[in-house]
Amino acid sequence: MVNRILKIEFFGKLLFRIGIAFYMWSIVLLSFQLDKDRLWMAILMAVLVIIPGLSLLHYRNAKTGIIGGIGTLLFFLASAILLLVTDLSANVPWNFIFLHVIKDVLLMLGAVILVGESLKEMVREKITAPFPKK
Repeated sequence: MVNRILKIEFFGKLLFRIGIAFYMWSIVLLSFQLDKDRLWMAILMAVLVIIPGLSLLHYRNAKTGIIGGIGTLLFFLASAILLLVTDLSANVPWNFIFLHVIKDVLLMLGAVILVGESLKEMVREKITAPFPKK
């Protein structure tokens, strides 16, 4: 019974990571347009495409999962602030502003959960290591 619950939890976390990665990739690929004159935009796009990949590498190395989770957290924080500022400057009604911003805030909380899972995995690896190396 416990093994079945752990398998469901593992599968749920994997789907959550994949879902956030696909969402970020779709935002980046649909929002940014490649322009040969703007090298900084291409570099920013490359970084924003790599961050969710780092989050998916959690299962190989927990430290890369932490880096990817923190990057994802910062992405959704910046996205929420940007949406709030642009919606306020456009005089959008408050219920639409709330709906625009709450999505990114909830995804940011999801990124915090993923960082916590990676930290938990890193601590578990340290605890179960055979002996400390001198």
